[in-house]
Amino acid sequence: MGLLSDNDAQVLRQHLSAIDTPVTLLLFTQTIGGSEGGPVAKQVLDEVASLNDRISVVEKNFVLDTEDRARYAVEREPAIVVLRNGEDTRMRFLGAPTGYEFVPLVESILIAGTGQVELEPATVKMLEAVTSPTEIKVFSTPT
Repeated sequence: MGLLSDNDAQVLRQHLSAIDTPVTLLLFTQTIGGSEGGPVAKQVLDEVASLNDRISVVEKNFVLDTEDRARYAVEREPAIVVLRNGEDTRMRFLGAPTGYEFVPLVESILIAGTGQVELEPATVKMLEAVTSPTEIKVFSTPT
């Protein structure tokens, strides 16, 4: 049984139709002794990827794929790395992207797949002042 209702899948498919560049979602999980969120994250990503041919999911073993872990600076699992046409977007998700995390996941896929970011003019102006590498972390919790 899917996590998305038929209606939600239809609406999401329509939004994802704007994607014109391949998006790969690297999913780092650990089967033995790993987080319970790994299988849920896989199910979420597989359902989203099934809605657009330009979205693919590639599973990585958190324990064995050490070169990829280092390359993408993955320190925990489950972790999702968003690639645009094979290039790292530097967008990451930790844990299963359900609830509050689902919409940002979809938005990051759309940004990666279209190359378009919709920001308020004041935000664009503020970002122009950033002159050195900056790491932004966003945390969400249901309560």
